[in-house]
Amino acid sequence: MKKNFSFFAVLLFTVILSQRIKFNANIRVTYDSKLQLGEKYYHNQRFFLVGNSQDYYFGAAQNYLNDTRQYKSIGIDTRSISDYFQERIIRADNKTTVFTNIMDSKIRYDESDWLQWVLYSDTKIINGVKCQMAATNKYGRRWIAYFSREYTQSLGPYKFNGLPGLIFELYDIRDDYHFTATKVEKYSDEFTFNLSGYKLMNKKNYLQAKYNMEFTLAGYPADMGEELRKEMQSVYDKKKKMYNNPLELKPFE
Repeated sequence: MKKNFSFFAVLLFTVILSQRIKFNANIRVTYDSKLQLGEKYYHNQRFFLVGNSQDYYFGAAQNYLNDTRQYKSIGIDTRSISDYFQERIIRADNKTTVFTNIMDSKIRYDESDWLQWVLYSDTKIINGVKCQMAATNKYGRRWIAYFSREYTQSLGPYKFNGLPGLIFELYDIRDDYHFTATKVEKYSDEFTFNLSGYKLMNKKNYLQAKYNMEFTLAGYPADMGEELRKEMQSVYDKKKKMYNNPLELKPFE
């Protein structure tokens, strides 16, 4: 019995350790964005990307502060403040992990994905930096990117990477999602994050769970009463119109 306990203790420790992400970053990029989250509803959002040429973290500003515990640096606990765009991205060891907090749930999925870019000769200056145009079709949208070869990190917003330089601007041709780099700085801190508190799911189940928690009454008790249930469902139906325009229109494309 003691041997079995020791074996499972070691196994549990190994699993937890394997879910701890750690890498050395050499760049931090601030992106400002305009997001059309739903019917006639736009939202301005700031994001941070920290990483190196292979590994990176991308998330909305307040989530970045929470995840890196930098909320303490301003003297008050601001962890309760959250951004609408809750999903964060970590790419490490050639694997992309998407994770989010919704209500009291923490969920994630892993995938190994790649983008097929087409490079164009068109260029433009973004914040004083010469950038070249590229395009790709992904997630049910056509994306235009402008990247700079002056920065060798093959990184960009969300899951968009793989170009021969840092992406300074990214948008889909409907202009529902538009990211622009406003600040690029050298960054030498080690990034660490423990994913063990997030339930690992396949992507299909993750998206269904996320949808249920955001737009249905799945998380509410069944005996809440018919009148209250109808009232709450009406609220969620309005929320669905305002916010149900995901970045990935076709998540398995």
